[in-house]
Amino acid sequence: MKQFPFDVGSDAFVRDPYRFYEEVRRTSGPVHRMPSGDVMVLGYVEAEAVLRDPRFGHGAQTAQDRTGYGVPARTFLLTDPPGHTWQRERVRRAFTAREVLALRRRIDDVAAGLVEAAARSGTADVVAEVARPLSARVVADLIGVPEDLRDRFTQGAALLVRGMDPPALIAPATRERIARARVGLARDIGVALRRPEASGILRVLAHDADDRPARAETVATCAQLVAAGYETTVGLIGNGLHALLQHPDQLARLTAAGHAEQVLAAAVEELLRFDPPIQLALRTALVDADVAGTPVPRGAVVFVLLGAANRDPRVFPEPHRLLLDRRPKHLAFGLGGHYCLGAALARTEATAALRHLLARRPRPAGHPVSYGPARVARCVRSLPVRLGAVP
Repeated sequence: MKQFPFDVGSDAFVRDPYRFYEEVRRTSGPVHRMPSGDVMVLGYVEAEAVLRDPRFGHGAQTAQDRTGYGVPARTFLLTDPPGHTWQRERVRRAFTAREVLALRRRIDDVAAGLVEAAARSGTADVVAEVARPLSARVVADLIGVPEDLRDRFTQGAALLVRGMDPPALIAPATRERIARARVGLARDIGVALRRPEASGILRVLAHDADDRPARAETVATCAQLVAAGYETTVGLIGNGLHALLQHPDQLARLTAAGHAEQVLAAAVEELLRFDPPIQLALRTALVDADVAGTPVPRGAVVFVLLGAANRDPRVFPEPHRLLLDRRPKHLAFGLGGHYCLGAALARTEATAALRHLLARRPRPAGHPVSYGPARVARCVRSLPVRLGAVP
């Protein structure tokens, strides 16, 4: 997008956006005003303030608005209070600690099986063979996608994350594919919602979906959760292992810790800080406001660069180094009323995947690593590694 102070479509930016963030921070400080009048936030303290401030939101108070999923409903992810509050509460019931705990054993079993299968040839693509199938299975289980619909679900889920990008960054042909994937996913979720054996989130929400608007809202919400949750976990696992392979001293330290749950959990937090799977959170000024003294008129867009905030040197010493003994209060999952509902689940998946991968002492396979085309989400597209036998 031309209004940004760097070319988000360049190969150099895709490989390493953080040096571009740092250049803007050095010249403009933690808040940068763009020629359009919109504002870019790169500082941690300033980003935290925007994410918590009710003056900044999505500009929608109603759930009744046609979405790209072909149904007249707007999900809680894109609304503001009061509508956002009760919509989020309905979904939150499926993300309780008890529900995540119930999924934990299945997640570990699935991760173990995927890693074992991937390791048979000695070299494996961790993204394609572990991260994507693990995330797809967990999201499908959580939402309650029936087995006979899961193949189409998995094929469509990978496209949805592109729809989180501004339209100007997406080629017309890709936009058409995203639109078809959205409508197809919504159709399948609608079919599952009408089945008496509905499970997961669909089971939780089914008894409220007794009229057309409520059904449309449930369909749109579940579809948006796929877009928000699927690629986030894929990115966390892929980006995280890639970061460890680039820092062999930290990888060796983590591998030596074995299966220590607390050590793995702490490592996941630093991996989230270092290369978060979601780089950008968009907010709109609902009233005339300001960010750290920079005026933001009503209607202006605030681009909160989570990746930049997570490397703010005022908060994180040596921010461009991966240091697994940090206890970072990162912003990878956002803050405030829109804090990611699936954060605990993503952490559980990443911890399980890393535990089984580290047991096989992963090593770089010598192939180049590339990132996917999305910009809001940052995800390693392919990560070939060598995996050994379990000691």
